[in-house]
Amino acid sequence: MRDCPTPADGDRITSRRIPTTELIVFLLLVAGCRPKPGIARGDWFVRSYDRGVLTATHDGNIYTATCDTSRSFNNASSVTDERNVVVFPSCDLAIALVGSSVQPLEGKQRGRDGSITVMWSVGATLAIRSWRDERTPWRQEEFRITSVVAQR
Repeated sequence: MRDCPTPADGDRITSRRIPTTELIVFLLLVAGCRPKPGIARGDWFVRSYDRGVLTATHDGNIYTATCDTSRSFNNASSVTDERNVVVFPSCDLAIALVGSSVQPLEGKQRGRDGSITVMWSVGATLAIRSWRDERTPWRQEEFRITSVVAQR
């Protein structure tokens, strides 16, 4: 039978137990599981936009949707023109939001450009709206949801 080494006089053997939380955080970091910076709970994250197809994440799901309509509404009370709605051929607002976090429908935070941008889904529709104030037109884009997949 072999004897285990013993410490010489003056040497101390210490055992350090790694706390469970530290170990879990370390393993998640090594595995590449890092939270996306700047995304608040409940916010949407626009992952990509490719030829009319938007991919976004929200509350643990990945949404894929196709551009249905993009319109600008001039809701100022001074407008008397019946044609106060302008329809655009593409969803340019979504293109500008790729890689960004977007607040939910009830959001009130202004972006760097001073506008409020919100995103939501209802049934098979996903929508984005952006505006500056009550006196300026607001832009709304609507997408037809084609798939919703749980994030892993």
